[in-house]
Amino acid sequence: MAQIKLSPSTLNLFLECPRCFWMDKVKNIKRPRGIFPSLPSGMDRAIKVHFDGFRKQETLPPELGGGNFERVKLYSDQKQLNLWREWRTGLVYQDSDGSVLSGALDDLLVKDGKHIPFDYKTKGSPTTEEDAVKYYQNQLDCYTLLLESNQLPTIGYAFLLYYSPKAVSENGNVAFELQAIKIQTDADRARATFRNAVHLLKGTRPNSAPRCEYCGWLRKFSIPQS
Repeated sequence: MAQIKLSPSTLNLFLECPRCFWMDKVKNIKRPRGIFPSLPSGMDRAIKVHFDGFRKQETLPPELGGGNFERVKLYSDQKQLNLWREWRTGLVYQDSDGSVLSGALDDLLVKDGKHIPFDYKTKGSPTTEEDAVKYYQNQLDCYTLLLESNQLPTIGYAFLLYYSPKAVSENGNVAFELQAIKIQTDADRARATFRNAVHLLKGTRPNSAPRCEYCGWLRKFSIPQS
């Protein structure tokens, strides 16, 4: 079998439905994709430029105020961060069997010499901490593993910064509501998820998750799944 290469997003698929994950990676049969909105990627670029401006000034933007960000700084090496932001040159973890996990960061914070994964999110309305953990725990755990395995000690938690539209002024400027959510992270949990996913790929096709809508659609119309 060729070297297995996974990312946080493919591990999310593994956690959602083992069969869809196996079909994707082994059979190259992917879930149907709808139209991908361009606004989130545009927001992501604009937010990066915004934060990079403060990075040059060696200060935090005002939205990162309050006790959670006391003594916190933006990661200072812009050139290195730019590499980590691209999936081709992102952080890499290689396990003992040669399998690889790689990922691209949005941003990185530093506090007292330890690193804090930092990710921007856009959403139509404010979120809850429960939803943030549900959808992004694995991603942030993976970033923690990637940093730790590259000799970048982490602090044990990460931040998500949510931007949700609040109001539009007469001249078209959009005001956003901001939410900074702190989530505890665990590199060992990410490593266990990664190894379980790799082990599954080396075996036969698994059962689908009970509530997988994609597998349910295939069963409904009796379409072969192999």
